[in-house]
Amino acid sequence: MLIRSILAPNPGPFTLDGTRTYLIGDEAVIDPGPEIAPHIDAIVEAAPRLRTILVTHRHADHAPAAVSVKLRTGGQIWAPPGALPASDIDHFLSDGEIIRLQSVTLETIATPGHTSEHVCFLAADGDLFTGDTILVSGTTTVFPPDGDMTDYMSSLRRLRDISPRRILPGHGPIHQDAAALIEHYIAHRLRREEQIIAALRIPSTVPMLRQSIYPDLQPALEHAAAIQLTAHLIKLARDGQVTEDAGVYSLL
Repeated sequence: MLIRSILAPNPGPFTLDGTRTYLIGDEAVIDPGPEIAPHIDAIVEAAPRLRTILVTHRHADHAPAAVSVKLRTGGQIWAPPGALPASDIDHFLSDGEIIRLQSVTLETIATPGHTSEHVCFLAADGDLFTGDTILVSGTTTVFPPDGDMTDYMSSLRRLRDISPRRILPGHGPIHQDAAALIEHYIAHRLRREEQIIAALRIPSTVPMLRQSIYPDLQPALEHAAAIQLTAHLIKLARDGQVTEDAGVYSLL
C-alpha cells in the first residue's frame, strides 16, 4: 500500500502544522481538507484518477474540499452521516463497514467524541487513520454539546483494544507505536479528571478551575481550555462525582 500525505497550508493553534490529507495509491484520499485552492490542486495533481474520497468528520479543516475534489476527479464521497450535506455524500459510512480498495481493505470504526459522527479507518496491516480522534502533537479538543468526553474516552479504549500498528493522524507526523500513543491519550484525560476532582475540594466555577489547572496558559487558548474543562465536568457529573448549581461545581 502506497501512502502519501499532502499538508494543507492551514497551520494554527488547533490544526498544528496543518491538516494531513492522505492519498492511498492513486485510488483514494482520506480527509481532503479545507477549501483552499492550492491544496485542492495538489490533491488532484497527485491523484487525478482517484475514485474514493473518504472523510472522517465534518470540521472545516477536514471535509469541505471533498466536494471540489469530487467535481474535478469524478470520485465518490464516502462519509459518515453529518460530515457533509447529505446531497454531497454518495455513500454513507457505518460502523464496521469494510471498504475494499484495489490496494488495501479499510475498516470503518465509529469513534464519536471529538464530533458525534467521527470515524477512523483501519487498514489490514494495522495502519490507523485517526482524523482528529488522536493527534501526535498536543491533544484532541472535545467541545460540547456535539463533542462528548464520555464518548471520547470510550472511543480511545476501543482503538486501544483493536491493537493498531501505526497512527496516521489528521495533524502531525505518523507515529510508529500506536499502542503507546493511545495509552498516553487515555492517561492524559484521566490525569485531567484527577486534577479537576482535586481542585473541586473547594467549590469552583469554570473560570476558577481554568486558572487553577492552567495557570500559565496563553490568553488565546483560555476559551478553549474552559470548554475542555466543561466537557470533563459534564462527564464527571454523569459519572456521579460532581454536581453543579448556578455555575458552581462541587464534589458529591
